[in-house]
Amino acid sequence: MKFLERFALTIFSLIILIISTVLLCVMFEVVQVNIIVRPIAYVLENIIAYRSLLVVTIVCILLAIKCLFFRSKQQDLGKDGIVLENSSGKLVISKESLENLVASVARDIPGAEAVSSRTVLDKDRNLKVFVTTTVSRDMMLKDVSTELQTKIKEAMKNTADLEVKEVNIRIKNITSKKVKKSKERVEPTVTVEEPVQEEKVEKEEKQEGEE
Repeated sequence: MKFLERFALTIFSLIILIISTVLLCVMFEVVQVNIIVRPIAYVLENIIAYRSLLVVTIVCILLAIKCLFFRSKQQDLGKDGIVLENSSGKLVISKESLENLVASVARDIPGAEAVSSRTVLDKDRNLKVFVTTTVSRDMMLKDVSTELQTKIKEAMKNTADLEVKEVNIRIKNITSKKVKKSKERVEPTVTVEEPVQEEKVEKEEKQEGEE
């Protein structure tokens, strides 16, 4: 919501509050009607007060028309996705694709299971990611959350060229399932036999013949 719309909403809220309060006071006879009529009569008789009230009234009417018929499109910002613009056109990245990206990143992190995410683009165009996950009990919660935050930010930057302001992690549950640790790969050892020299073979054959 832009400043003008917030200002108009504040003004109209104050006007409605004042009118409602005055009407209640008149209905319950807390305030006499003459007390309200006198300021109105003074404004109508005084040319300066009359012109000032006329200007304020016209401004209020214009603000009301602006809020009713010309609402800012900023209220739908980030509803369907994120729009990236350049000289060639626009690129719309849907929220579903961003959430799928977060899910693919989380699959590679040990200890994080049943990950669900939600992306939010606030009025200042700051991207925030909210992640809900289940963590295995044999993993350090802080380590899993830190790795999630780091990997998600890196993936968003490398894949979509988006800067993530916040990655908020919510641990939904801690499971008793143990994380399978990847076994170290043992490289097979290859033995290479040294070639037998021909001269050595011939020498041995001669010795056998002499015997």
